[in-house]
Amino acid sequence: MAGTPGEPISLKEKVVEKGAEMMQSLKPVKQFNQHACTFAIYSHDMHRQMETHHFIHRLNQDFCQCAVYDSDDPSARLIGVEYIISQRLFDALPSDEKKLWHSHFYEVCCL
Repeated sequence: MAGTPGEPISLKEKVVEKGAEMMQSLKPVKQFNQHACTFAIYSHDMHRQMETHHFIHRLNQDFCQCAVYDSDDPSARLIGVEYIISQRLFDALPSDEKKLWHSHFYEVCCL
C-alpha cells in the first residue's frame, strides 16, 4: 500500500498468504454485510470532515459492530472500530458511559 512504512511484501510471504487464503474461512470478517459511506466531523474543528466507510455486521436487533475504513478501495486503511446501539440500549447506559458515544442516526440507519 502506497504511503505505508515498511518493505514491500516478499514473494515468499505472498505464497504463504495465498496458501492461508485457501485454507482459512475468515468467517468473522465475512459476516460484515452492509456498507455505509458517511462523513465524520472532527470534534475540535467543526469545519473539517473526512469520508469514512463503515462495514457493518448486525449482532442482534439492538447492536451492530463496524470496521471503519478511510475508503472502499482495496488499499483502504482500517481507521477505527465502532459499535452502533439502539436508543433503548443507549438510554440504559450509565451517564458517564453515554459521554463516550455519538449518534449515527443520520449516518447509518441500521437500528
